[in-house]
Amino acid sequence: MAIPFFSIDLKTRDFFSIIKNIILPFNKDKLENELKKKLSSRYPNKFISLLPSGRLGFYLTIKYLFKPDDLIIFSSMSFPLYIKIAKQLGMRVKLIDISEKDLNINYENFNQIDKNCKGMVVTHLFGNPCEIGKIKKFCEEKKIILIEDCAQSFDSNYGGIETGNFGVAGIISTSLLKIPTTLSGGILVTSNESLYRNTEQWMKKNLSNNFFDKLKLFVKIFIFILNSYPKIYSLLSDKIFFFLKKYNPRIYRKILYSGMGMKDNFFNPKERPQLSKYQIAIGLSQIERCTEMTSVRRKNSQSLQEILSNSKNIQVINNHSDNNWNHQYFVIKIKNDFQKVLNKVFNQGIHVMDENVWDCSAYNFEIENQDSKFEITKNYDGALLRIQNNSFLNHKQIEHIAKVIKSCADGK
Repeated sequence: MAIPFFSIDLKTRDFFSIIKNIILPFNKDKLENELKKKLSSRYPNKFISLLPSGRLGFYLTIKYLFKPDDLIIFSSMSFPLYIKIAKQLGMRVKLIDISEKDLNINYENFNQIDKNCKGMVVTHLFGNPCEIGKIKKFCEEKKIILIEDCAQSFDSNYGGIETGNFGVAGIISTSLLKIPTTLSGGILVTSNESLYRNTEQWMKKNLSNNFFDKLKLFVKIFIFILNSYPKIYSLLSDKIFFFLKKYNPRIYRKILYSGMGMKDNFFNPKERPQLSKYQIAIGLSQIERCTEMTSVRRKNSQSLQEILSNSKNIQVINNHSDNNWNHQYFVIKIKNDFQKVLNKVFNQGIHVMDENVWDCSAYNFEIENQDSKFEITKNYDGALLRIQNNSFLNHKQIEHIAKVIKSCADGK
């Protein structure tokens, strides 16, 4: 039986909730306010917008806070679509190499930051917070606008404070692959009331409420939910992915990384319709279960770490004994024969993700420090695997995944 790339952790009551709120789509505002109230306990004194995608929140944020030709700092390993959006809006971009400790932006390299820098976007990569306390202090001293990319770091904290609370704005993804999920969506949290008002007005004016747009999205969601179940995935998608990976790897890769938003020349902020009531209801359920799901992932992480750390060909990224972060992603580096190991793991039905999409210096972006080497980024890019650490999978499945990967990495 194949294990899918990801799973969406839904309970039986969530399926009834989806049906109920599709049939009765009224009073959406009431449910939205309830979800915002839940979120406000994590983000006190912040204005909160619920979005059809995190990337829309990023687009509206930097468009409002910056102007063309402003210089913005990014980590060399971050979400490439965000850099594409910044360039689309006419901004200049400089990349800073990462720390080997956690693959987040390296605070020790901040001497490379220009005096005329206007903004900094820091990514809490794979859910593990960067040194956001030091970074916030640096930005305040230099009068740099700090934005947090919290796409993967909901329920992670630094010094007891949840990520998203340190910057002028925090962008959270609640896409199908994220926890919590609104089955496609995002959240913007900000201390800037004008940015919040502008975001809300833009969405009311520009987002589609078209039935067919929403139906198209629902069909995609339904397929993703079905593929969360290993037995169904084995029947529906396993053989298709196996065929594509072997005979048409280009199409396989396009499907796998379709959510990266890099296939089009320009980002379209109107790409997705308004959130539906059933999506908000699922988001509310996910927030209520967030602590429970994080607890399961932490236990999974410790099991994965215990097994995989015993392989000489595997480096576990981040400390999975640390309970300050959400353990949403369990990422390892394969030291030797990466592609061979990946293929062996895939052929045994464990469909891990090849995390070779984060090196932003590898894209055709025009950046200010084009000649920089980004040595640490290059050392890790092309050697990272993301393992299915999801609360939907049981302990036996997690142990099976770890043992198969270790065996393949060790050449057995």
